[in-house]
Amino acid sequence: MLRLYGVLLLHIFLTPFHPVNGQDKQVLIRVVQDESSMLGDFQTNILLERKSFKFQILLKNVEGIYVFASISDSVYRFTETSVIQDFPYLKLLELRDEDVYNTNKELNISETGWSYWYYKPEPEKHAYNRKITTLDSGRIVCTKAIKQLYNVAESKVLRLKDVKTPLYLFFVAVAEYDAEGKPTKELLRRKIRIEWMEG
Repeated sequence: MLRLYGVLLLHIFLTPFHPVNGQDKQVLIRVVQDESSMLGDFQTNILLERKSFKFQILLKNVEGIYVFASISDSVYRFTETSVIQDFPYLKLLELRDEDVYNTNKELNISETGWSYWYYKPEPEKHAYNRKITTLDSGRIVCTKAIKQLYNVAESKVLRLKDVKTPLYLFFVAVAEYDAEGKPTKELLRRKIRIEWMEG
């Protein structure tokens, strides 16, 4: 089973790929439930069952990605070229510390803050499931399984089966930082609207 999983990962991520904004840094995002959906376009709409799903993130020379997740469409209204006013302050707007090794399998939802899904190899520490898959050329694939939402403002867990509204996510990867560590240039942005099957 593990061997089959590894073969599938290689097939999924070693297909022809055109880097976004530069040859040295790459980010790919997939949403996986019973089927896999690549977030290749700026905007993607997906229909999922109200049960666990996961994100698979391919990173090359990028420590992590910022994720704004909400059950309202506020940040989702951004276009492909809209200026994100808070972009230089993303580090200051990070939500509570991410769950190391994703033991709670939660997705933080908020109207004001961003999650940071990172991977630090030495010493190993990250916000993904414990097992990280290493590919060629320094690329890694990280998995973030989600079985529930966590409303940061209310300090409340929300089970997926109880979610009645769409889930809106906005992903931003940073290409460059200034001398003070503030983001100055985007590598990519993606947004996704997840709707739920009835029944």
